[in-house]
Amino acid sequence: MPKTCLPALRDLIDVVRPARPVASVYMGSSPLRSWRSRWIRLADQLRSDGAGDDVVGAIGGALHRAHDADPSAGTLVAFAGGEVPPRVFQAPGLRHLDLAWFSSPAHVLPLLAWVQDRPPCVIAAATRETAELGTPDAEWMSLHYEDRHWHEGVRSVASAVAAMLVRQDARLLVVAGQDEVVAALWAALPAPVRRETTVRWVGTDLSPSRIEEEVRGAARTWTAGVLADFHERGRARRLGVEGVDETLGALADGRVDDLFVGQPEDVTATAWYGLAPTDVAPGQPVGSHRRCGLLADVAVRAALLTGTRVHVIASDTRQAPEDGIGALCRVPLTLVRP
Repeated sequence: MPKTCLPALRDLIDVVRPARPVASVYMGSSPLRSWRSRWIRLADQLRSDGAGDDVVGAIGGALHRAHDADPSAGTLVAFAGGEVPPRVFQAPGLRHLDLAWFSSPAHVLPLLAWVQDRPPCVIAAATRETAELGTPDAEWMSLHYEDRHWHEGVRSVASAVAAMLVRQDARLLVVAGQDEVVAALWAALPAPVRRETTVRWVGTDLSPSRIEEEVRGAARTWTAGVLADFHERGRARRLGVEGVDETLGALADGRVDDLFVGQPEDVTATAWYGLAPTDVAPGQPVGSHRRCGLLADVAVRAALLTGTRVHVIASDTRQAPEDGIGALCRVPLTLVRP
């Protein structure tokens, strides 16, 4: 039975990998009609897109089991296809209308934006006698030490925090405690960890709502920083591309470091792609076996399968790239001959 869980970036990579059509279903968290009537409409949409009864039945069954297990789970997002076993994800806080696509590549952009706003983080609450460490979902631990040796104790806490940041592949630390304890904790972290980690101090408020606020605030700050870099370094120093043709060309050449995709996406813009991650183009050459897909989905697939960072941005952002798509590229190497 498919397990319902929160999505991670690695899950979306698995979903977009197939070149064949995949059913993508988003069921919003504020229904005005019954669950059954909403699903019937979405199932009809999948069939009109070309999905067979086997795919519709598989994804419908997975969604129904997830809903029955937790009717208050909020937005559910599911994928299924010939090469994708049914997968259901919870996305609490994702405000999305009911939507169903049977297309290639899979339509992951809204879920990718949700993941982007909730990066992995480590949470720490430290005092002169004890510390609690963990993540928003799991892996909590407690450390205890004597007040008169609290500096040594905090150094142990710092070592545990650094290890947890590595295990979680996180670069965000949300920390609570007195300022002198937090300062000592930060100073005791290894220098490489301090260089790569953003710390958000919350005083003594470690409520779930405050943690979520800080996590999403850090994510927005990171995205704004990369977008500013695109505007300053990419445009001024010609290290960026924007628009459909230039961006797809850079993806095809494998020289993209950061891809920017606007949301809501243009559902009329399309592109062509093949089996290889970098086989993308704005059109289909004669004799090509490429498939046609939504531009945003094609670009996101190419980026995710090549390890390229993807940033989903609001389409009306002042610094957004032309046509809602652009990229920061690697500096080309110059061959120096003797």
